[in-house]
Amino acid sequence: MLGKSLIRKNKRRARAALYLGPVVVLALVWLITENAGRLDPAMSWHGVNFAKHESVQLLQEYLSIDSSYPDGNEIPAAEFLARILEAEDIPVHIERLGQRNANLWAILEGEDPRALVLHSHLDVEPAPNPEGWIHPPFSGKLDPPFVYGRGAFDMKSIAIAQLMSMLELRRSGAELERSLILLATGDEERYSRLGTRRLIREHPELLARFWAVLTEGGAVEATDLTSVKYWGTEFGQKRFVDVWVCDESRERLKALREELLARRAPSRTPPGQVVRFLTIYSASRDNPVYRRLLRHPEKMVARARFPSLPPYIQAMARNEIVAFPVEESAEGGYSMRLILHLLPDEDLEEGWSQLIPGGLSNVEYVVDVPHEPIEASPLDHPVFLEIETFMAEVLPEVTHGPLFLPWAATDARFFRQQGIPSYGYSPFWIISSDTIKMKGRNERMPVPPFLEGVERYVKLVSRLVS
Repeated sequence: MLGKSLIRKNKRRARAALYLGPVVVLALVWLITENAGRLDPAMSWHGVNFAKHESVQLLQEYLSIDSSYPDGNEIPAAEFLARILEAEDIPVHIERLGQRNANLWAILEGEDPRALVLHSHLDVEPAPNPEGWIHPPFSGKLDPPFVYGRGAFDMKSIAIAQLMSMLELRRSGAELERSLILLATGDEERYSRLGTRRLIREHPELLARFWAVLTEGGAVEATDLTSVKYWGTEFGQKRFVDVWVCDESRERLKALREELLARRAPSRTPPGQVVRFLTIYSASRDNPVYRRLLRHPEKMVARARFPSLPPYIQAMARNEIVAFPVEESAEGGYSMRLILHLLPDEDLEEGWSQLIPGGLSNVEYVVDVPHEPIEASPLDHPVFLEIETFMAEVLPEVTHGPLFLPWAATDARFFRQQGIPSYGYSPFWIISSDTIKMKGRNERMPVPPFLEGVERYVKLVSRLVS
């Protein structure tokens, strides 16, 4: 038991150059012209007035609101969403919590009271050293073909796509077969205590209406703007258990951190939800060795080539621990945050014994997040099946399938603990060179794929509720 505490050369070459050069240039001109919409967003939208688009204007305004922790404020972000919704006569409820935190929900009633929930979070990561940004992190600056701002990816762009979905349905006057709830919660970047976790605890009457949730967590593996290896809709993730360790000695915590980071838990056969993902995902891998191993994930742990697999794949077959740097505590002494990344079916005590074999008997600690094993959302649910059908229609050249997250946590895990199917879907075709800026300087959203993604999201939501 855990005790009482419950708490990342020559002439021919010259001649070839002389005669083939113009041919190559012409070929490149043709290629660029034919693929302008994929190769370079700026080219495909050359001369377009980005600012005229309602969704771009809304994204700019939303990004200009500093809702970062710990110094920003979620309430103005909630009030921004409420103002837009109320202008369309959509009833809105804002739950203000203290001076900085808030939750918001708005409902479009349909024939079926059980609602599709479009969930986002109001808060964003902090933006230290703003002087290092091209544009201020809370300016929402449009500098074609990008909009700059903290939260552009995580996750205000998706929130605007969700907002536009509700607005377009309202404006259309269509009768909805299923109700639609727009839900924006706070405190997600700080453990969701005042956001989703509080909503679940304090508003069971609202939760009882949740049929399924669409939120963040989807991923697009775009090698370039002309092809996508895999477009994944998140349906499961590891269990993330937060542990706070405190002690009067910085040196003791530093030594503990080094010991924990050196620990490597044994690999084991992945749980069923991981197997379901890997067997589908395997077909998208370029490396034939990876394809063979991932097609039989129940055997890959025993294979000699297992160490050659990418770390994120290996993480799906073992428990891991992240130990953050030791910090000075405002209450005195020092603290260190630990996150246990447990396989979704792992017993907490077993995972604890693998990752912290000596226990934490010599320091004080608090275990923060609920520990229950989490079932993945079903792949035969109407929402996931409709996403599959929709993606096959609008992007038939792209392989779409389920996605399991080994290193990222979203609020979907809290909904799943309540038995509510939840899926992380991203509508944006964006390459990795842009997404890596998500939590760094100059976070930005390329406008052309943003506009395409908003349109994609609106169509999907419409199909799901009407």
